[in-house]
Amino acid sequence: MGLSAGGLLTRFINHVLPKKLPYAYVICGGILAGIIIFDLIPHSIKNFDFKGIFLGVFLGYTIMLFISHFLPHEDDKNVSEKTVAFLIIAIFFHHIIMGFSYGATELSHNPSFLTAIIFHQIPEGIAIMITLLIARVKTLSFIYIITILSIVFGISALLGQTFKDSGRGVDTLLTGGALGTLIFVTFNEIIGKSKNHFGWISLLLMIAFGVTVIIIYHSFLVSNFT
Repeated sequence: MGLSAGGLLTRFINHVLPKKLPYAYVICGGILAGIIIFDLIPHSIKNFDFKGIFLGVFLGYTIMLFISHFLPHEDDKNVSEKTVAFLIIAIFFHHIIMGFSYGATELSHNPSFLTAIIFHQIPEGIAIMITLLIARVKTLSFIYIITILSIVFGISALLGQTFKDSGRGVDTLLTGGALGTLIFVTFNEIIGKSKNHFGWISLLLMIAFGVTVIIIYHSFLVSNFT
């Protein structure tokens, strides 16, 4: 639901301000950076072993870097199908972890907790749709992507309920790996390639705006759903 809402919001923005989509893409990078800094990293450190998280981040980032090295380079484009693929992989792993955590927690039957997860998915839906639009991938792909992610979340939640506290080390490593892949996509693919198309001041302002959106957004979730 949250992914769909994010996608619809992006389509609306693209309809009203179609020429501003590249700017929205950089802001999207700021939004993802905000999610990483103010949500995923604090949550991971609080709930898992730091060494395991660090190892997972290192492995996740290194694997993405390794894959990127062997894929065709398109330096003239700030968004390519490779960027789309990397973003989907990162969010895919993130949904596995999120679903597993949702199923394993005692709050899984709490409506407020579920609502918070739905709101948490909105920025991810925005990121996916913006990337698809700029890379000129058919938007029908968005429906396929969010359907697969929803199924992955559901299966992971069932596994989380089944195994509960078992396999904590694997869960920690996967969480770090998901974080590492998202860090790579955000800072190497989105922000890293956008710097060739915008001035530094404009780039930093757009990133700061995206991060600020998440700070306000996260404060809203904390105050209303905790």
